Amino acid sequence: MYSDQHVDKWLPGFVWAIGLYNDAEDKTDRSIARGMMRKLVNKYTDRPPFLASEKALALAERHGRNLFEMRWSHRNRCGKVNGKPALMWEHTTPNSVLCDQLLDCSNEQEIRDALKNYSGVCWITREEDDVLNSSGYLTKRPGGWKSCYSQVGISVVSKKDWEKSE
Repeated sequence: MYSDQHVDKWLPGFVWAIGLYNDAEDKTDRSIARGMMRKLVNKYTDRPPFLASEKALALAERHGRNLFEMRWSHRNRCGKVNGKPALMWEHTTPNSVLCDQLLDCSNEQEIRDALKNYSGVCWITREEDDVLNSSGYLTKRPGGWKSCYSQVGISVVSKKDWEKSE
């Protein structure tokens, strides 16, 4: 969940993008506006996350890194697997789902609520991401992200719980 301050900072951009989408005169304009919304979601969530898998935390520890201080651009800091980052920046609820929720909002309070309650990002390992995707959870999370992660064996730790254990 994101802070009220973070939501307030980003709200005008989302209001603008939703208005652009709603006022679109054709499919091309709607598609462009939806693309803008996806980019906004990517940037909105580019904060150090509140969640990480146990395996990702163990990998980061071996590399002397704190995942709860890292952003997407730091994904290579814990090594690579077959030339690709070993860590994955995983949107627990797919961006497309959040975009659909935002586009269904009819006022600023609904937009604010959707942004505040968005589940956010979780660091996972490439191996965990491969299992998640091969299980059919690339762009959908039936039953919610926690259920899908549990089904494929991804155990998640919150920043708050990790700090308590330190």
